[in-house]
Amino acid sequence: MASISNVTMEDERFEYVTNAFHELKSPLTTVMLAADIIRTQNIDNEAKESYLTMIINECFRMKNLITKTINSLKDNYFDININQYCDINEILENVVRSVDFNEFGLYMMASRHKVKGNAEYIESAFRELIENARKYRSERPLKINISTSNIGDKIRISFSDNGIGIADVRLKSIFEGGCCSDGTHSDESLSDTGVGLYFLKRNLHRINGTISVESKEGRGSVFSITLPVIV
Repeated sequence: MASISNVTMEDERFEYVTNAFHELKSPLTTVMLAADIIRTQNIDNEAKESYLTMIINECFRMKNLITKTINSLKDNYFDININQYCDINEILENVVRSVDFNEFGLYMMASRHKVKGNAEYIESAFRELIENARKYRSERPLKINISTSNIGDKIRISFSDNGIGIADVRLKSIFEGGCCSDGTHSDESLSDTGVGLYFLKRNLHRINGTISVESKEGRGSVFSITLPVIV
């Protein structure tokens, strides 16, 4: 019978790999969208060069994530540095720059925007919410507004979209594993999104962060991440 330590190690390995492979979907989605725009739209050379640069940068991001995952599995090392000094503004600007398809409004109003945590966790959370907003868009042209504000000794980062929204009865289970961001369960085409929100919440909890959601079905959703700022 396996010891408790072995079971714990296997659990950590499974969670680490699942999280890492899910994170690969974000740069892959960006690459596919950029390539499709180049293929299907009549854009000038400057815009084409911008999208090609985006594709190259996202491919490097996938390569680095794969290398990191392989090395961690080889060394059985899954510890994450949660004491990094991170600038929320810099992370947001980097994320929006790498996935900019003219869908974003960025309003960085927080005067205190430096936190202690893990930059990869934070960036992954931002990308997850943006990808979900795209996935559950309505028939209206998609608009995602990202804003920051200070509340006491915390910073709140809000992602507002005009997508299909979430039914009230499903909001409570939105961050449970296996629940999709539209609140449904067991749909093969959507179940990966529920896994993403589940890990997003767990990762934020590890750096003393929280996430909440407000939504109206048919009108859109607002996901808000809260993190303690460095005093």
